[in-house]
Amino acid sequence: MKENQSQSNIEEQYSQKPIPGSMRKSWFYPSSVFLGMCAVLASSMAGGSLISGLTFLESIVAMVLGLLALLIFIYVPLGKIGAEQGLNTYFIGECAFGKRGSDFLTAFIVTIIPAAAWYGIQVSIATQALAAVFPMSKLVFNIVTIIFGTVFAIPAAYGLLSMAWLNWISLPVMIYVIIFGVFKALNVSGMEGILAYTPETNMGILWGINMQIGMIAIGCCSVSDFTRWIKNKWNDVTYSGLAGLFPATIVLGIAGMMMALTSAQYGVTESWNIIEVLISLKMPAMALILVFLLQWTTCITSVYSSSLALHKVFGGNRFYLAFLFAAGGTVLAIINIMSKFLGFVSLLANWVPPIAGVIIAEYYFVSKGNFKRREAIYWPGVVSVIIGGLIASKLTFFIPAINGLIISAVIYFVYHKVLGLITVSKTSKDEVL
Repeated sequence: MKENQSQSNIEEQYSQKPIPGSMRKSWFYPSSVFLGMCAVLASSMAGGSLISGLTFLESIVAMVLGLLALLIFIYVPLGKIGAEQGLNTYFIGECAFGKRGSDFLTAFIVTIIPAAAWYGIQVSIATQALAAVFPMSKLVFNIVTIIFGTVFAIPAAYGLLSMAWLNWISLPVMIYVIIFGVFKALNVSGMEGILAYTPETNMGILWGINMQIGMIAIGCCSVSDFTRWIKNKWNDVTYSGLAGLFPATIVLGIAGMMMALTSAQYGVTESWNIIEVLISLKMPAMALILVFLLQWTTCITSVYSSSLALHKVFGGNRFYLAFLFAAGGTVLAIINIMSKFLGFVSLLANWVPPIAGVIIAEYYFVSKGNFKRREAIYWPGVVSVIIGGLIASKLTFFIPAINGLIISAVIYFVYHKVLGLITVSKTSKDEVL
């Protein structure tokens, strides 16, 4: 606890200023946080969602391509800015949107609002898993939800180290759920049946890629919150993304697809509802009880980034703001935000990537690595995001999430190019932090 308290004090001290080089850690820590964020039943929910509109093999292709797009277009470029500047997402956003503009776009739109909904979904899954073992009244269900919603915030309130170790502790539970679900699916459906599956309506690979991007868009767009703690090297940022995003997402996603296909034979109609899927497959009671560990690991990333965002906007104590955010997410869990899962993911895919696109365009192509924080609201950045998001939500060509990112970035760059506002020379930091 003493070590955690020390880390909590450090987190508080550097929540609004750059992390010095002497305090930088291995890329292992942010990768562990993202591994835990992905090693959650929501990844199986994502697999179940993909299988609702694609064949089994098409779903796997869409998942991998979606993760690659997230890594290349969002995680690595934003993560490198965090490692280079040592600042969190909400201060970095000031270079593209201004101080108040960043409060709204990067703090609320990228993090606080969607993360609160995501937190509510994860807490709901944990409570429903326990309720499947111990039937409970609505009142008791809500009380358990409040308890989980509060406890899940504790590691994030203390900081990065607590979060990384919690993720590794939950790993055995993830492995068990995978093994049980896959063997059950193979015994019931067989590999031939799984490969032969075709959805009623095939939505196409690009639809699947967009869905996968939406699943992890929040975490990738706030990656600077975590990479600010590691060395300023492209390799370190890339390694953290590869190790953090791919293994758990792919394994749990494929397991989720197989379990969803099998559960359909038991009458489950919502392939994304992982708790219904596990119950239909007769998941052992102890495994369902321990599901809360998997949900805990993804909840902490939402709490951590949102506490930084709230601290940036309102000031105060980041430790207590973490619990304030958790309270808001818990309320959403109680009012059943989980029922809006698919629509929520689609909304994220359309509106979050354009914000990343503008930040990337500003830093690498307009300011060329010369970090310039702006005051008030910088309207070129805000307008670029609005246009990019609107086009992404209306344009069905290619991948809406990537469309929005590229369009917003291009609009922002062209505006500065036409007005002669592009920085002539680049002053880059040595990669030694």
